[in-house]
Amino acid sequence: MRNCGRVTDVGVGALASLAALTSLNLYKCDKVTDEGVRMLAPLTALTSLDFSCCTDVTDEGVGALAPLTALIHLTLLPCPMVADEGVRPLATRSALRCT
Repeated sequence: MRNCGRVTDVGVGALASLAALTSLNLYKCDKVTDEGVRMLAPLTALTSLDFSCCTDVTDEGVGALAPLTALIHLTLLPCPMVADEGVRPLATRSALRCT
């Protein structure tokens, strides 16, 4: 879905039933908010997730990714609304790389 500026939280929510999904790129999907991020919580097979340039994703949304224990690559740059506090719930995962 890279660079799909028309994708919204509703579209992201439609992906929540894809239990085997391992990678999702939402680069420049700037209509995706924390609500859409929370809808990804059932996707426990996700290993790679890219929210680059998703300007409405905040610390709260990133914190909602804590149930995604298979996640090893998370891209958040630049996400101006995400700070240290947002990634803190994920900080104990030694295999997770955040960029």
